Amino acid sequence: MSNQTKRFSLFGRLLFALTCLGLVLLPAGVLLADPGGMSAAPGGSDSGVAASIQLQDLQAQASEIQYQVRGLDHDLELLVEKENATKINIDNLTTQLADSRHRLDDARALHDVEEGQIAARLNAIYKAGNLNIMDVLLCSGSLADFYEQALYMTKINDQDLKLETRFTNDTAAMQMLVDSVDRERKEQLDLRQKQKEQETEIQSKITERQMALSGLNAQVQQIIAQQEAEQRAEQARIAAEAAAELQSLQISNRLQAEVVQTALQYLGVPYVWGGDSPQGFDCSGLTKYVFARFGVNLPHNAAMQFNMGAPVPAGQLEPGDLVFWGPGDPYHVGLYIGRGKFIEAPSFGETVRISTLDTSSGDYAGARRYPLKSP
Repeated sequence: MSNQTKRFSLFGRLLFALTCLGLVLLPAGVLLADPGGMSAAPGGSDSGVAASIQLQDLQAQASEIQYQVRGLDHDLELLVEKENATKINIDNLTTQLADSRHRLDDARALHDVEEGQIAARLNAIYKAGNLNIMDVLLCSGSLADFYEQALYMTKINDQDLKLETRFTNDTAAMQMLVDSVDRERKEQLDLRQKQKEQETEIQSKITERQMALSGLNAQVQQIIAQQEAEQRAEQARIAAEAAAELQSLQISNRLQAEVVQTALQYLGVPYVWGGDSPQGFDCSGLTKYVFARFGVNLPHNAAMQFNMGAPVPAGQLEPGDLVFWGPGDPYHVGLYIGRGKFIEAPSFGETVRISTLDTSSGDYAGARRYPLKSP
C-alpha cells in the first residue's frame, strides 16, 4: 500500500474512532474531568457538563472536516478520471503522430522514385533532340503512326503531371496532419500538467484537514490500534465471504459467473489513483483489469467505457454488466454481480468492496454490456 493510501486509510479510521469515542465517553462525561473517578467536590457537575460540551465540539469539528473531505474526494475522483482520459488521448496522439511521420517518409521516398523516372524520361527526350509535335508528324510513316505517337506522348506528359500533383498534395496534407498532431499533443500535455497541479492542490487540502482531525483528541490513538486489529480481521472475513457470496448469487451463465468470481478476488484491494493492477485500483482501472481477462479491451476511463458498451435498461441488468454514475460524462463505474449488488473501487482511503445499487439515484448514468470471451 502506498503512503498516500495509508494516509487516507488512517483518516477513515480516525473518523470512525471519533464516532466510537463519542458513543463510549458521552455518558461518562464527568470521568473526562476527573480521571480518578466521580468527583464529589463542588463544581463536579459543571466540569462534567463542560467535558461533554467539549466532546460535542470535537465531534462537530470532525463532522465538518468529514463533509469537506468527502466533497474533495468527489472532486479528486472526477479529476483522476479526466487524467486517465488525457493519458489515453496523449497515447493515441503519439501513435498517430508516429504513423503520420512514417507515411510522410514513405511519400517522400516514393516521390524520389517518381522524380527519378521523370528525370530519366526528360533526359531521353533531350538526347532525342527535344522532339515536338511537328517532329513527330514529319517522322511518322502514316497518319495512324502519327496519331499513336502523339497519343503516347500526351499520356506520358499527363502521367508525369498527375504524379507530381499527387505528391505535392499528399505531402502538403501529411505535413498539415503532422503539425496538427504535434499541436494537439502539446495541448494535451499542457492540460495534463494543469490537472496535476490541481490534484496536488486538492491533495494538500485533504492532508491539511487530516492533520487537523488527527490532532483533535489524543485518546483517539488508543482506539486506532484496536481498529487496525479489526481491519486485519475484516480482510480475512472478506476473503472467506467472497466464495459464499458467489455461491449465493446462483449465476447460471458460466462466463458471467467467471467475471464475477474474478472481480470478487480483489475485494479489500486498496484504492489507488490511476491504479489498474491488484496492487491498487481506481474505479475504471478495476473494470479494465477484470474485463481484459475476458477478451474485452476497455480504456482506463469510465466515460470511454460507457461509450463503448451496449445500453442495458435498469430492469434488465445481468451479472457482468457495468454500472455508471455521472449522467452526460460518467466519472465512476462498478461491476454488477446480481441481486442488486455491484463491486467497486469506491474512493480514496477505501478498498474494493461490494455495494448496493440504487438505479433511482439522480446521479446514476446507466449500464453497459460487453461481448465476453472465454479466457
